[in-house]
Amino acid sequence: MVQRPRSAGQAGKSGDFLIRRSRKTRSSQNSQSCTTQIVLRLPLTSRAFCWNSSQRAALIDFRDYPALVAAAKYGLGEPVIPVVVADAEADRVIGLARFDHITGLLSESLIAGVVEMNEPNRRNLTESWHQELRACILLEALIVRTAAVFDEAGVIFRLTKGAAVAHIDYPNPSQRTFGDVDLIIHPDSWELAVTTLVAGGCRRESTALPYDYDRRYGKGATLTTPEGLELDLHRRFAIGRFGVRSEMSELFVSTDGIILAGRSIPVLSPEHRLLHACFHASLGGFRRLRAFRDVAQLLLLTKVDHLETYSIAQRWKAEAVVTAAILETWQRLGLARDHPIFAEAKERQVSRADARALSVFAEHQPFRRQALTAVPVLGPIGAPRYLWSLFSYRFARSRVGESSS
Repeated sequence: MVQRPRSAGQAGKSGDFLIRRSRKTRSSQNSQSCTTQIVLRLPLTSRAFCWNSSQRAALIDFRDYPALVAAAKYGLGEPVIPVVVADAEADRVIGLARFDHITGLLSESLIAGVVEMNEPNRRNLTESWHQELRACILLEALIVRTAAVFDEAGVIFRLTKGAAVAHIDYPNPSQRTFGDVDLIIHPDSWELAVTTLVAGGCRRESTALPYDYDRRYGKGATLTTPEGLELDLHRRFAIGRFGVRSEMSELFVSTDGIILAGRSIPVLSPEHRLLHACFHASLGGFRRLRAFRDVAQLLLLTKVDHLETYSIAQRWKAEAVVTAAILETWQRLGLARDHPIFAEAKERQVSRADARALSVFAEHQPFRRQALTAVPVLGPIGAPRYLWSLFSYRFARSRVGESSS
């Protein structure tokens, strides 16, 4: 039988973008303007990240396996068709659930009878879930330690993504496991944050980025603690077209908070949490079911004011990111199409340029292709400097490769 702890602390080709163009004639001007509507084609078998070629066969066809969709949909107040997991498929399903950090939701759906599997496989799932929860406890302890160090050093930050939404947006944090710690750093605190962590023994990954690119356009930095835990520091939510136009200082005007081990941890406001979830769902490197469940959780259960999130996205010129995330969330999870949020998103128009940029991320194009989506919005002065920084980045990466070889 699946054992459910009360909280984490007690537990020991993705969607293809089809571009529909419609032309509207301006009567006041003898010209035409073109708008674009995003339509998502989402086959059941779509590409998924995997660690190596031998694991690819086990992962590629099962990312949207019905049992995982049912688990990702469970608890949203939507009808879910029960799914029986065949014995031959159970190991793959459990492995993918852990890969996607939805073992908690899968276990909850087993308890509720939404997903069924035999007793040995239920025990395997429970053990996998509890292993994830034990890892979450270590990460939560890291959050507390990092918050103490940052507060003492004067670093301004916000907790975001997995740990934040688990504790503030899910009814039970054990439902939403996570594999690292994500922190948004205030632009004025970036250098102080990195040097403080490095001085404390953390090792920074991906140091080949030139300083100018990293400072002006980079997404962030990954640091590893001496214990092997991962800290992701974010300068912005994404690289490329939608990242360079973000106003990150705006995230620190308002705040929310959670309590871990007696310490108050600042997190993003609800509207900014939804915005980050949409960026992750539309532009993230691993666009798995968990990312879309977070979007649905914030919209349907936390009931975030999505119109306010749209207002923020409009200032960032990133409305297309929110629209694409909502449309794909409804399609990937099979949510009711008559919901007003989905109906409104369908009516929003997305420019061809934004749609092309979104497709680059949806197709998991290489870093350079994603970064180049920023060039058209940087203007005649900013674009050359950006391209030079990008070239310097590639040159530095090649030099690092030569040195390591």
